[in-house]
Amino acid sequence: MLFDEREETLREVCALGNTKAVQHFIHGGVKINSQNKMNGWTALHWASHRGQEDIVRLLLSNGADPTIKTNKGQTALDLCSDRYPNILTMLESQQVERTSIGPEPSLPIVPAYMKEPDLEKSWLMPDEFSENKIDKVIRQETAKDMLKNEGDKKSTASPTSQTSKKEVLVYLKTRSDDSILGSVFLKNETMTTIIEQLKDVK
Repeated sequence: MLFDEREETLREVCALGNTKAVQHFIHGGVKINSQNKMNGWTALHWASHRGQEDIVRLLLSNGADPTIKTNKGQTALDLCSDRYPNILTMLESQQVERTSIGPEPSLPIVPAYMKEPDLEKSWLMPDEFSENKIDKVIRQETAKDMLKNEGDKKSTASPTSQTSKKEVLVYLKTRSDDSILGSVFLKNETMTTIIEQLKDVK
């Protein structure tokens, strides 16, 4: 059975409340009821647990199954706190009842993913996430290099090629002026080589 890595990202953006990204994944054919292998949570479990009312509504209207249970035997209703009465009403209207297992116990600390949520995945569309941006840039630059090489082979005149410089800006976390670390000038190198060099910098 093939694994669709978008399923895990769907669950993550549901927990974060990114409606645009959830719609993107649903329209892209991602299995809405897929479960995490470790805990059995679905997108609906996460949205209910984190109080994402709009996401719960969106998931239910697109075929999310509220009767699916986690590996502990909990439904989305079990994982929903009483602080979210509108979500409780929506789930109860689906003829789902609480199980004897109940909600997750409250943690003595605030997990890092809640204290510092991934802002890109909270607001952006999936093709704008950093990891996809890098892959996209590499693919585009590789395609340009291949076209250029094909053009060079067909060209009969071969004077010394001009040196071209590329400036690559390096940021700490987000692409903003206050988190810029600096820039690097690179000559006549493919984007793949540049990315590899940046990854190797300690």
